[in-house]
Amino acid sequence: MIIYEPTNRLEVNTNKGKGVIWLVTDYGHETDTIYTVIIDDTGELWQFTHKDLKIRSNITFGRHGKTI
Repeated sequence: MIIYEPTNRLEVNTNKGKGVIWLVTDYGHETDTIYTVIIDDTGELWQFTHKDLKIRSNITFGRHGKTI
């Protein structure tokens, strides 16, 4: 298992609302990577897999795509 704390802010949209990825946990080849997200509006911590997240637009990092 590897736990990684991103050094750059990764803002995401989730089914719980907008948030920021705080930790990334990789359990290895046989399981999905788990992303621990701090939800902006509530301060709650939720865990999601990659298919549950969409990275939000950030023109500083060249992400100009649509967001949900």
